[in-house]
Amino acid sequence: MSIRLCIGEYASVGYEPEDMGIKVYSLEELVYFVRENAVLLDSGFMDESLGEWLAVECKLQELGDELRKASRKRVSLKSYVGILLEYAGFYSKEINEQIETIIVENSNLSIYEKKKARGDALVQKGHYGKAGREYAKLLQMLPEDMTVLRGEIYHGCGVCLAKMFYFKLAGEYFLKAHTLTGKIASYHQYLWTKRLAMSEGEYVEFLREHEEAYEDSVEMEEYLEQLGVQWEHSHSGMLLQGIQKEKEYRRIAEYQNKLKERVGYLRDAYREMVN
Repeated sequence: MSIRLCIGEYASVGYEPEDMGIKVYSLEELVYFVRENAVLLDSGFMDESLGEWLAVECKLQELGDELRKASRKRVSLKSYVGILLEYAGFYSKEINEQIETIIVENSNLSIYEKKKARGDALVQKGHYGKAGREYAKLLQMLPEDMTVLRGEIYHGCGVCLAKMFYFKLAGEYFLKAHTLTGKIASYHQYLWTKRLAMSEGEYVEFLREHEEAYEDSVEMEEYLEQLGVQWEHSHSGMLLQGIQKEKEYRRIAEYQNKLKERVGYLRDAYREMVN
């Protein structure tokens, strides 16, 4: 096996393959991305901008030119990735073949299934804004008769919205998902968002009007109590309790500084979710 280490230069400007919420800065990182995300790759990966980036940022002119030619000729995704893997030489022949096999096998997936998988992967990585936009584009192109897949996409939209604290809107998507797929998980998530979006009185009134939800709601309340106890003993819970003690001890300046620091951290984390 031929191994090449540190081929080319480390880029000052990162490249984001397939708009997956991950930036790579070297050929090594790019090849690792390909291996880890082979199941999600589609023709969009063969953008000429990748060859341009490798040539300019990583100083890999030969590879960049070869990939740009391949893009223009519209070679298969397997052939395109094969060029990249062979030039890099980071993995064994067996692993390269495994990666190419995954690409070929998943070429049998419909474009709708592949795009949903991309959205799901973005959710797992915590990029809820990007995932939501991926799901929204997919819903626009999805045929009306693909009701089950549409319901699964609605569920994904609900997850993204709930993670970004849009509980009321998230609940609407979870209910749509349950209506189309009949999956109890979507119904439970619908109840969760109702509970989080409503005041105590509003939620009680909701249960009066939806007696079928009462049993599931009781289980949910018990689970919420458990979560509350766990949160109090978590790092975040203890941190906020410590901040509150500063206020109780009338150390107002310290309380305000710690509170601003925590709010800043949460604000940055939220921006990362929606970007």
